[in-house]
Amino acid sequence: MQNKIINKFFLEKIFLIGSFLYLVSAINNPFLNINFSSISSSITTFRGIAPYIMMPILIVYLLFINRNLKLEWIYFLFLIYLFGQFAGYLINPLGYTYHLNDQNQIYWLICNFTVILYFYTIRDNRDLNILILKLFIFIVSILAIKFLIDVYIEFFEEFLKTNTITNFFYNIHSMSPNRLFLEQPVPRSSGLSRMVIIIFLFFYIHFFFAKNNRYKTILYLILLGFLTFSILNLQNRITVFYMVLLTLFTLFFKISNVTFKSKIVFVLSIFILPFIIHLNIEKISSASVDTYKFVTGNQKIVKKNIKTDKVHNLKNIDKGEKVDKVDKVDKIDKIDKNEKSEILKNLKTQRIFLKSSTGRKELWSEAISYVVRNDLKGYGPQADRALLNQNISSLYFYSILCGGIISLIAIILISTILFFKSMKMIFIKNIFTSTQKFTCFSLLIIGYFYLRTIVEISFGLFGIDMIMFFITFNIFRNSENY
Repeated sequence: MQNKIINKFFLEKIFLIGSFLYLVSAINNPFLNINFSSISSSITTFRGIAPYIMMPILIVYLLFINRNLKLEWIYFLFLIYLFGQFAGYLINPLGYTYHLNDQNQIYWLICNFTVILYFYTIRDNRDLNILILKLFIFIVSILAIKFLIDVYIEFFEEFLKTNTITNFFYNIHSMSPNRLFLEQPVPRSSGLSRMVIIIFLFFYIHFFFAKNNRYKTILYLILLGFLTFSILNLQNRITVFYMVLLTLFTLFFKISNVTFKSKIVFVLSIFILPFIIHLNIEKISSASVDTYKFVTGNQKIVKKNIKTDKVHNLKNIDKGEKVDKVDKVDKIDKIDKNEKSEILKNLKTQRIFLKSSTGRKELWSEAISYVVRNDLKGYGPQADRALLNQNISSLYFYSILCGGIISLIAIILISTILFFKSMKMIFIKNIFTSTQKFTCFSLLIIGYFYLRTIVEISFGLFGIDMIMFFITFNIFRNSENY
């Protein structure tokens, strides 16, 4: 009898993990049409139809095997969010025929519903959610490493050719819209930054909650420093802004049993030093190239760091015509001002300081005009692609455009409920002084997604954000302090 129970538990676990992996395989691989003309096309088709296959299977599992049905407000509100979009799809207001692909719109509804259904089914199993979290972060890490390697290789190859650096990684060809990997578009700056910050936060929490281990601490510091440097170079404004908030949080909020002195060292190593390197990336890259050429025997090394340049310029002043002390001081001051102006110039080129909304304001304004014309009714899933011809880049505008006032209210309620519960856990329950590291990680991830929803659809649409949101929400809701 006991063996049967163990076998049933084991088989259920295998089924749920397998279901998760199959569902995740459909991310960025929307089903367009059946194509079995080649092995590659067959795999793409099989991945794309994952939501269609998994939805009925999960419904049967939930109703007849799991049988754990009860009202969960966050999941209920997400269903309302989807219902608003489905209603908009059915109504097709104003007689405006924008359904370029009816199957495509239904597909995204089914994707979203299947994700909600899956995580609702496993919502009470904390250990399984943590296991799935680790598995998903491993998958995200593999992809992030691959794309980061491509970016860094192209970055240094371009620098070797032109000896100039422009706009860091943001406009690099490796992240251009027309690039494909396994027949899918590669992540752009926003997507890759999102992957890197997920990995960063995972190791950030492990660093604070890890037992004292000198070598592990050093390894964490190096890894986190590199990830911060990569995030700064990717120049995604929301992610960089979040890193600034995280720096302040790290310094002034009690985390685990880490002392303030240790946190100062941590902040200097993980945030400040990578930022200084980031600002001086051109000089460091130049020095690296010169060193490489010198080692390979192509030319003599020419040092281009600030200190060497300054000493060189001061020697030129001394070797030149005799000048009085005042002139010499003026020239030294001029050198110092040039150095400072170069630092200021590097600061001003940071994308985070740009006033441009990259066209979002115009898109949002146009979206509102469509919504008003329809008396706050929605146009159905993916309506932004059909009406505006591009991603609307905001969960709240996406909600009201696709699902009308119903979807918008549902999303606002979800955000409001989770915000107050998060504040309660952080400031009243002092969760970051507990041993619940995965709950702390979940809070940081959900906080990051709050910011992303302002300028991205984020967890409102099937993808990495939605999967990550529901995993961390399940861990969050299973906390004893929820």
